[in-house]
Amino acid sequence: MEPERFTSNTTKAIVSQFVGFLLDSYDLTMILSIAPILAKVLLPPESALLATFNIILSYSLTIIFRPLGSAIFGNLGDRIGRRADLIITVLGLGLASALTSALPTYAQVGILSFILFVLVRIIVGIFAGGEYAAGHPFAMEWTPYKWRGLVSGIVQGGFSFGAGLAALVEAAFIGIYGVSGVESFAWRYVFLTALAPAVIALAVRLTMSETPVFEDVKKKNLIRKTPFLDLFRKPYRRDFFQVMLYMTGMFFFAYSLFAFVPAILEDKPSVFSIGTAEQVYYYGTYAAFAGAVIFGALSQYIGRRRLTIMWAIATFIISIPVYYLLFHSASIGNYVFASIASIIIGIITQGPWGIIPIYLSERFKASMRSSGVGFGYSSGIFIGGWFSVYVPLMHNYLFKAIDTPTNIWFSTAVLLMIGAVLVGIGQYLGPETLGTKLVEEVQKV
Repeated sequence: MEPERFTSNTTKAIVSQFVGFLLDSYDLTMILSIAPILAKVLLPPESALLATFNIILSYSLTIIFRPLGSAIFGNLGDRIGRRADLIITVLGLGLASALTSALPTYAQVGILSFILFVLVRIIVGIFAGGEYAAGHPFAMEWTPYKWRGLVSGIVQGGFSFGAGLAALVEAAFIGIYGVSGVESFAWRYVFLTALAPAVIALAVRLTMSETPVFEDVKKKNLIRKTPFLDLFRKPYRRDFFQVMLYMTGMFFFAYSLFAFVPAILEDKPSVFSIGTAEQVYYYGTYAAFAGAVIFGALSQYIGRRRLTIMWAIATFIISIPVYYLLFHSASIGNYVFASIASIIIGIITQGPWGIIPIYLSERFKASMRSSGVGFGYSSGIFIGGWFSVYVPLMHNYLFKAIDTPTNIWFSTAVLLMIGAVLVGIGQYLGPETLGTKLVEEVQKV
């Protein structure tokens, strides 16, 4: 049965997934926002922009392994339950993220340092893919119907909050040790801080109960032998590919903020220091958290599909103007207008993510929900995850005259416009899910 009111288990489920998703983003943001520093630590000397692209490319290579984690742990979540799955994933994610702090530098072992960095990122990616496969359904299956949109936004907002927290922590370390100190040794301390949210999430999850929806699946004997493979069989195959198209656009949305706003703020002709750029960036990530919560709450009244399509159209229209505002403000050192641009970008790119936990949970039956949510979420990576290739290609071959030789603002704006088109079409091809029951009924023969 679905819960009809908030209980302590509902609160625990929300906190668990918020902190778990925060940890995922916290780790990823560390890589992206201090990419110039990591490039100096892990790679041989070369142009600053090229070195930064190499770090971002390694990030893309690692997130490609998230679907593998979603397949493994999503299938497990549908077989043994969401709770046990989540305990395994948060342990793996927290320890692997902290392991980054133990990596040798390029000065110590040469290019092996970068190879080891990529291997650790792969491990992180596998556990992160499993984290939302079981975590999103767990939170949604404990949430009463009328609160689903708001809770979905809060849970998904954990990602943006984690990004903002990571940027804030990194700015603090730079403020304390200076850029040279972070490059020399303090970057290790930055990654060790990932253990804190992992311990919190683990402590909460050890006290949780399995969801009533999954207990209902077991009671009705609906557990599937191969829930992951069932995604690609009729009649579910079309649903999966519709979700994949939609999520591809959503990943373009996400990394238009997380991957490239720091680069726009830090690379010439920007006159901001790394510390100032971090401050401007984390304004955008906190605005992203607010956008996700507001979007999720509104979807409970307007509808998931209708709201997303309207948002996609608006995003397509304002992409170039808002990225130009960010670029131009950074070029002349206007902190206020750069912050405004960062806030707007945070809201427009991350707001639609507020419905992802509930939308994907409503799109797949309870007996295959972890597999569907996890792999459906991750499926956007297959095409969307190569943003670190698309933007340099656009920059070098299409828009270099509009960008500058050292900045990629216009190419990033185009990436967001492409994402808006894919998101709009993806939602248009799917049904409205508002009102869908999360329990699964036994089919009558």
